Parts: sequence; structure tokens; C-alpha cells
Amino acid sequence: MNPLHAFMIYTSRPSAGVFVEHTEAMDWFVIATLCCFFFLLGCLATAAWQIWRRTVHPTPHEKFMQELAEEDDEKVIQTAEESSKIRDADNYPWEKPPDWWKK
Repeated sequence: MNPLHAFMIYTSRPSAGVFVEHTEAMDWFVIATLCCFFFLLGCLATAAWQIWRRTVHPTPHEKFMQELAEEDDEKVIQTAEESSKIRDADNYPWEKPPDWWKK
């Protein structure tokens, strides 16, 4: 069996005369396209690796900023808990009791 039978483009030529023989420029176009594709794929992989590396191993100043942000979050949570304790104990000192209008 002839291996060219798998690609019928080689055996079926159109009658209108638009068929072009296989040239070396066609091969170079495919090679150039594949090179561009793999280059872009490598760029995306490098960018993804850089992002992953920066999240796993931050620089010292970024680590310090993250620690400060965590401390701020803890302070916010602590003040929220304290304010809820005040609210649970009774109303704020400047608030009137809920049934003040009945007296």
C-alpha cells in the first residue's frame, strides 16, 4: 500500500488549476508556526512558574507586609469581639432602653 493514499490531497488534483505542488516554503511555514506556538507556551509556563514561586517563597519585605496584614486582621477580629461583648452585655451607654417610650 502506498503511504500517500492516507493523504488524498496528493492524489486528487482540482480541475480548475488551483493546486500547488508541495514546496519547501510550506514546510518552513509549519515549522515557524510550531516554533512560535511552543515559544508562547514556554512564556506562559514561565510566567505561571514565577507566580507560583513568588507565592511560595516571598521576598523578605513581602513576608513582612503579609505578617503586618495578619496582625491587622487579628486586631480587627479582636475589636469586633469586644464590641459584640459590649452589645451583648447591654446597650451602648448613649442608647435608651428599648421600651423608653412606655414610661
